[in-house]
Amino acid sequence: MRIGLLSPLALALLASTSLPALASSDDSCYPDWRVSRDSLDTCNNLPFLSPGNDSRVNLRLLLADKKTVALTPNALNEDDLAQGFGPVPFAVYRLTPVGSGETQPDSDDSPTAELDTLLEPLGIKREEYKTAGEAFLNGEGSRCRSNDDDSATAFIRQVVKADMPAAERQLLAQSRLQLLGACTWDGPVIADPQQIQSSDGQLFRTYLQAAADFYSGRFAEAERGFSALASASSPWLKETALYMTARTALNQAQANTYDEYGVPNLERVDKSALAAAEQGFGNYLKTYPQGAYTASARGLLRRVYWLADDNVKLADAYAWGLTQATEAQRNVSVDELVEEADVKLLSVTGGPIDTPMIQLVSDLMRMRAHNPPTLTRDDLAQRKAVFANEPALYDYLLAAYALYVEHQPDSALQHLPKDVPSSLDYFAFSQQTLRALALEDKKDWKAAETLWLQLLPLAKQPLQRDQLELALALHYERSGQLAKVFAADSPISAKQVRYILLRNVAGPDLLRQQLAQASDPLERETAQFVLLYKNLLRGQFASFAEDLKQLPTPAPEDKLGTSLGYVYNASQTLRLFQWNGDKAESGYACPSIAQTAATLQADAKNPQGLNCLGEFILRNNLDGMPLEQARAAGSLGSSASDFKGETFSRLDGYKQVIGDAKAPKNDKAYALFRAVNCYAPAGYNSCGGQDVTPAVRKAWFRQLKSSFADTQWGKSAQYYW
Repeated sequence: MRIGLLSPLALALLASTSLPALASSDDSCYPDWRVSRDSLDTCNNLPFLSPGNDSRVNLRLLLADKKTVALTPNALNEDDLAQGFGPVPFAVYRLTPVGSGETQPDSDDSPTAELDTLLEPLGIKREEYKTAGEAFLNGEGSRCRSNDDDSATAFIRQVVKADMPAAERQLLAQSRLQLLGACTWDGPVIADPQQIQSSDGQLFRTYLQAAADFYSGRFAEAERGFSALASASSPWLKETALYMTARTALNQAQANTYDEYGVPNLERVDKSALAAAEQGFGNYLKTYPQGAYTASARGLLRRVYWLADDNVKLADAYAWGLTQATEAQRNVSVDELVEEADVKLLSVTGGPIDTPMIQLVSDLMRMRAHNPPTLTRDDLAQRKAVFANEPALYDYLLAAYALYVEHQPDSALQHLPKDVPSSLDYFAFSQQTLRALALEDKKDWKAAETLWLQLLPLAKQPLQRDQLELALALHYERSGQLAKVFAADSPISAKQVRYILLRNVAGPDLLRQQLAQASDPLERETAQFVLLYKNLLRGQFASFAEDLKQLPTPAPEDKLGTSLGYVYNASQTLRLFQWNGDKAESGYACPSIAQTAATLQADAKNPQGLNCLGEFILRNNLDGMPLEQARAAGSLGSSASDFKGETFSRLDGYKQVIGDAKAPKNDKAYALFRAVNCYAPAGYNSCGGQDVTPAVRKAWFRQLKSSFADTQWGKSAQYYW
């Protein structure tokens, strides 16, 4: 379908499907726990102005300070919690109000109640006429979307009041309802001119024919029809025709702009028609500053500026709409306008914009990690005049550039306030966050800690406290002061932050401390699980036996899912450590995991012990569990663990048994069988440890089928991978 006049929201929705730089490549979001980020991740935003934030988030932070729209993040939903999120970092969709952009009809009234009332005296039933405008998907754009019951009601309301015979009134109303189905080049048949003789009737018929031409795409004819009504005696006709004349010119301007898939090519815009549209909307706004279509005209002027590639005017229009306009003066909600600005301006422009707020957001985007950077020092120098009335924004821009692009923290600090204000809006909070990050970058740990702590009691805006707790936890981890996170007077209460550090960095002493004193039952059980797991898998068998004594029988059945790093429904419980090998599914007999650990404590090379530790891992789905997954550098929990020792892998255990000349036949046969199956079914190692070549796997298989052919595993093995 040809794309006609798209609504701003529709354009945002269409464009967002083809902007990989602005969207995640995965349908799901997962948290990445860091504060300093120089690359975009729409799933991981923070409440300070950052190059790593989605531009819509940065814009929302500035708008919150201007009191345009409060920052009110949605509560974490089930998916957020299942993916391991806490309050921060947050996905961009958490700032979009639930139901944004959707208008719910009044439950007490029919959406066509007024139209039905107007039609009743004329003997006309609304349900006998179809509507083309209702055939579009949510977010799909077309000029025909405005050909709906509301516009039909407005026309018929005026026809009912006009001076004309009842027959003409009925005929015009019927024609307008027929027009509801028009969105083709053929168009409907409008009332026969010979049947409309009254002066008012002829004027309304002229309008109706022009509207039919407009919706059918005959823009030249539509323009002539609407222009003929410039001096109409009806105030409604005169105003509406002036508005529609400009709207017709705009549709003419973009008639050849879109390809068959709705993708625009601005080089194909009809510049003459576009200039006429801009002039027409300007005339309308001047003539009717409080008119019925004022909000729409302003919105369509943004379309004009976008088609003209005039980013200066477009930025001014967005700034006015976002910071000065009332709700009645905007043709869309603030949230929809933020989306539109992101797609139409922020994501496509790199040049100077005479609007400080939008220039700052745009330049933060251009600071994202690129080689070479898309924003240069010369660019920054050219920006200074833009920020003449808001020098603090310019200083922030310079500081962010020094820190994120040039990696010069001392230079960044020169552009930031040296004192903490008495209150923190989001911009002041951003300044202080950037200041603390610069101190961290230059390893001035003491000054950074002092500043983070100083900010905590001032963090009153939504999400600020959450970010500070994450920042302070990162600070303590990197500066070797992890114990401060878990001290009795610690200001860090964020559960996911504490869980991450327990499972990834904490050593045995700290884990035992939290097992004994943590106030959160889940934190206590998480600490106990991590302690037992790492004791066992890192070969600390004596400690495992001692710490296992604190596990009651039976162990708690509480699921430790996201606290251990699992997502969605995957989880473990402390009952894992009461595993009874007799219930193993393989046919290979194993004792309990406690007995296996005791065997390996006495003899670290015991074949059955090694096989049974592997069996414990296999049967409980512990291969590649979250406690063993490396965290991205710079993210919370990515520093070296205080828990010593290398993690046991099943494959390495099997290889030890295979290489043990004294290993009993049954044990070696099972080790060969399991080692070969580590690569089933796709040839990838699922057992951890150092990979082996296909030739080695082939040799294992041949050994199993020859020397151990009489064992149950020699008989059952059919392939190697």
